[in-house]
Amino acid sequence: MKDKSYSNFWQHVHQFARDKGFPLRVMFELTYQCNFYCSHCYVPQSYRKRKEELKTKEVFNILGQLKDIGCFYLGFTGGEPFVRKDIMDILWYAKRKGFEVIIYTNGSLIDEERVRELADLRPNKVDITIPAMTKTAFEKISGVPGSRDRVFRGIELLYKNRVNLGFKTCLLKENESEIADIQKFAESLGALHRLDDMLSPCLDGSKEPYRYRGQRPKGVPSEAEGRTE
Repeated sequence: MKDKSYSNFWQHVHQFARDKGFPLRVMFELTYQCNFYCSHCYVPQSYRKRKEELKTKEVFNILGQLKDIGCFYLGFTGGEPFVRKDIMDILWYAKRKGFEVIIYTNGSLIDEERVRELADLRPNKVDITIPAMTKTAFEKISGVPGSRDRVFRGIELLYKNRVNLGFKTCLLKENESEIADIQKFAESLGALHRLDDMLSPCLDGSKEPYRYRGQRPKGVPSEAEGRTE
């Protein structure tokens, strides 16, 4: 009964947002910069050199406007949002404004200091991309040696500090055979895993990412939910 009431409540909230014409959820791309070099990424390498990112105060201004028009959920992404030196200032500003905050990250820059900050912040979720379970496939996709160990260390730290986790994977030729193992890993942590089989063209119009599109293994759902302990 509780789950049904909760579901009905959010159905009403979403309908209210549609009727009033305001954005209930917003995805905020904070940067084009990233410390990974994934070949299927829609952000071309040339964009990473751009310096015209929004300043901290400009981000704050936009967040204030979003709050004023009724936005409730904010997803922060990039690029890799943790490459911004002001990322925690931005996240805390959003929390103080009353937003539900979701952080989309590759997880490689989350160390002991960062996880303490996130444990204090208590975002709605830290959503980490896991391209593969094996080191070989993971680092072939990320383009960065040692990235697999750093990401899983970040996950371990977040889990131990009870930061709410989610996982996602972009379905690629390179990781087709590892999807089930990724979903089992997510389940072992009681986390939701989302499998995304949609690749986007690059921001400069290139369709290069389509070359890496994988085929969904039989019997593998797009979402696998872990335990809710």
